[in-house]
Amino acid sequence: MKNRFRWDVAIALVLGFGMISFSATRGQDLFPEGPGRDTLFLVCTQCHALNRMTEAELTADDWEFMVYDMISRGAPVYKEDIETLKKYLINNFAVDKQ
Repeated sequence: MKNRFRWDVAIALVLGFGMISFSATRGQDLFPEGPGRDTLFLVCTQCHALNRMTEAELTADDWEFMVYDMISRGAPVYKEDIETLKKYLINNFAVDKQ
């Protein structure tokens, strides 16, 4: 009986970790590689889920406003990363890509 319980727990853990890993990978696939991606993951996801960026349907001007608005609310973006983050969001998620 103990062995059966151990196997059930082991299988549950493996499946659980597999699902978590799959979800994380799937979420990252929605975000193309490029300058600004790491900043987005490190900064924006402190408060927001990843789908917040992919489902926002914002224009380039809206993204620019959003970046400065979030910084004014305390988003910890280094000054030298602001332009790169804006470009990443605009190039990948703006409905009117420039």
